[in-house]
Amino acid sequence: MSDVSSIHPLSRERHKGIGWRRFGDYRFAAGVSFAPLADAELAKAVLHLPLGFVHQDGRWQFVALLGLLPGRNLFVAPDGRWLAGYVPAHLRSYPFRIGRAEGSADAVFCVDESSGLLVQGGGEALFDPSGELSQAAGGVWSFMLEVAKGEARLSAACDRLAEAGLIEAWPLSVRDGEATKQVDGLFRINEARLNELDDAAFSAVRRTGALPVAYAQMFSMGHFEKLGELTEAHAQVAASAEAAHAARRASEAREGPNFTLGNNLDIDWSKVTL
Repeated sequence: MSDVSSIHPLSRERHKGIGWRRFGDYRFAAGVSFAPLADAELAKAVLHLPLGFVHQDGRWQFVALLGLLPGRNLFVAPDGRWLAGYVPAHLRSYPFRIGRAEGSADAVFCVDESSGLLVQGGGEALFDPSGELSQAAGGVWSFMLEVAKGEARLSAACDRLAEAGLIEAWPLSVRDGEATKQVDGLFRINEARLNELDDAAFSAVRRTGALPVAYAQMFSMGHFEKLGELTEAHAQVAASAEAAHAARRASEAREGPNFTLGNNLDIDWSKVTL
């Protein structure tokens, strides 16, 4: 979503007199190909988004799959609208982020200063007159901490599924222009292996509370058809834009720079919305 160099801890000194505006669209998430989920949002996410597992920095995460190529979020329309019926909580607190103090596991309230949402002497206050977090900023911070706890609980459930041998690599490929690319780093539930568990092993997984995660991942696979539809819709928009630019350049070469040609492709995004 942003360069880490632009993310700084909230500070009374650094951010004195600065407020923030809440984001108005999701263009900031256009490059996010997956978003970690918290346990409290599992029931809603499974109804709208394809779900899977990733393994990063030595830990498992249960994530919403927003695109199959790095840096591409298919659920963000060109005008910034979100194209699914549910937005992962991980994306709802922008421009704020959770950081970690150097040499410590303590969570630190950070903000993306490159977001364009910080304003001098306006917006919603970050700090109140006494120098404490404002009620609005404090509410966002509390929300983020709860989401982080929920993400950690889902990560622990993923560990239990992996220990039971139920997570497997997910062989996927996707068209990128004229090329076909392999998608690496995604994992899914091995349904056959889950069904083969004996009663004792199945009960052991159930007692850990990990079964809902396994079933959610399998049920969500029906949403992959929509990923294909969104990929095609985005490709049409990109092709139309390129054709418009080419026509504009050709016209300017003939008639001068005053002639403009707009993008007249009208995609009905509601028909590809989950």
